[in-house]
Parts: sequence; C-alpha cells; structure tokens
Amino acid sequence: MKLTHQSRIMLSSATMVVALLLLMAALWLPKVERTIKVMDLLFVIDITQSMNVQDAPLADDTITRIEWAKAYTHDTLAALPCGTHAGLAVFSESRSLILMNPVEVCQNYHDITQMLTQIDGTMSWAQSSEVSKAVFTAIKSANLIKPEPSIVFVTDGHEAPPIHDTLFPKFRGEPGAISGVFVGVGGEDLLPIPRRDAEGKSIGFWGVNDVLHRDVYLSGRADLDQRPRTEHLSSQKKPHLEGLAAMVDFDYIASPEKSKTLIKTLRKTAKTRDQQVNYDFSPWLAGSALFLLMLVYMPLQFGRRL
Repeated sequence: MKLTHQSRIMLSSATMVVALLLLMAALWLPKVERTIKVMDLLFVIDITQSMNVQDAPLADDTITRIEWAKAYTHDTLAALPCGTHAGLAVFSESRSLILMNPVEVCQNYHDITQMLTQIDGTMSWAQSSEVSKAVFTAIKSANLIKPEPSIVFVTDGHEAPPIHDTLFPKFRGEPGAISGVFVGVGGEDLLPIPRRDAEGKSIGFWGVNDVLHRDVYLSGRADLDQRPRTEHLSSQKKPHLEGLAAMVDFDYIASPEKSKTLIKTLRKTAKTRDQQVNYDFSPWLAGSALFLLMLVYMPLQFGRRL
C-alpha cells in the first residue's frame, strides 16, 4: 500500500510535531530524583615481585599476575553501577598505600582508569611482601575514610619472608567492621619469580639462595620450621588467603573469570548507603527527536513502500 502525496505530507508534519515536543521536553523537563543503594570500594593491588609471575589466564593468553589484577579491576570498574564510589591503593612491604580516595565511578571513570594503568612494580618501595600486615594497614586506612569503603584486595597471597604459624601477626581490629573480599590471582603450580631492578627491567629470576626460606624470628630454631626451600618459587597461596580471610572476616574468591563474580559477592557483603541521584532523560529525548527527523528528511526505502 502506497501513501498519497497528501498523506505523506501529513505524516511528515505529525512526525515533526512529535520531534519538536521531544526536543522541548529535553530542554525543559526537570531531572527525576531517585534514592539508590550505592557501595564505597577501595581496590588494593599487590605490586610485589611475585606478581610478575606469568601464570594468569586471560581469554586465550597467559599474562602476569599484576597485568591480570589491573585488567580485572578495570573490568570491574566498568561494570559497577553509577553512584558507586571506588578508590585505588597498592601494597608493598607491609603497608597498603592509598593512591586515590573513593570517587564516583561514572563521573570520574577516566581518571580512575588512567591511574590504574600507571600501577606497576616500579612503585614498590621494598622487596618484602608481608601480605597479612598490609591487609591490616588497609583496614586501618579504610577506617579513616568516610564513608568507610569495603576493601577489594587483589593478591597472590605470597608472604616473603615466610611466616611461621606460631608467629602469625595478630589482628587488633574488629573482624568484619570493615567488609572486604580477597581476589586471588595466580596458578597452583610453583613457578620461578622474575627478578627486576628499580627501573622494572628483568634481571633473571630469584634463586634458591637469594631469599629467606623460613621465618626470620625462628633463627636458631630450625626444629620449629622444616618447610622445603621453595620460597624462590610462587603460586597462589589459597590456604593462607583462606585463613587470613577468616581472621578479618573477608570473603575470598580465587581467580574469578568475570567481574560479575566479584560484584555479586560485594552486593552480599559490602556496606551500602542511600544516595540521591538525578536521572536526566534529556539525551534519550533528544536522541528520539533526532531519529524522527532523520525519518522525515532521509528517503528511507521502507517509508516509500508504505
């Protein structure tokens, strides 16, 4: 069925009137206020040298643990809903250092991701890796931020030098007061740890005689620590992270494939707060008006055949 010339004129006129009304609504329609539940998060990324081990699968490739940690954090930031606040921190030696306090992820997405791309092992200020103490300092730092963020601690769990079970650091805080999730990275097989200089250049691998193989506080007490001399090799320390998670009342997910696994866990455990947000429908209204105008002025084939 074909439209007559007069019918096409009337249809075009009606379409232009609707487009005009949509444009007027886009200009003058007030924003709609709505209360939503939002999360405050602090991502802490392990930058110690064991994170340079290349055993983290991503798509069809195998990359270093720190590259995986950054890629997974990036994907998670992109998947978080607007209104969520996220910050960045790094861990080296026995401390977690905050680089950026939590900010709204949509308005500040470019700034957060640019900061994330700059994180690497050259930022490390020591060669030791005291994961447990770094978690404790991250919790202390989170307590100083208002509102208090939940912690996402991305690490392989490798303690260097190792800690004997009887000398494990004591957590002085209240378990669960700050919620959090350990995201484990790395494979199960022990692999050599790449050794790098202060500029990040590869200088081989850590050898068996280059590292400590037992707790330094057990000097002269070899009978108390009979562990094998494998501290120059690294894997994801799942039992250690599970024990640490139980101590501070965190969750633990090992090598998740998708960001939604972490987000689903956070929604169950992270503290939320109410926040007023203004929804702006102007882009949608203006886009609809533009589409209608295109139908009027562009000679679409299906329009001719009506």
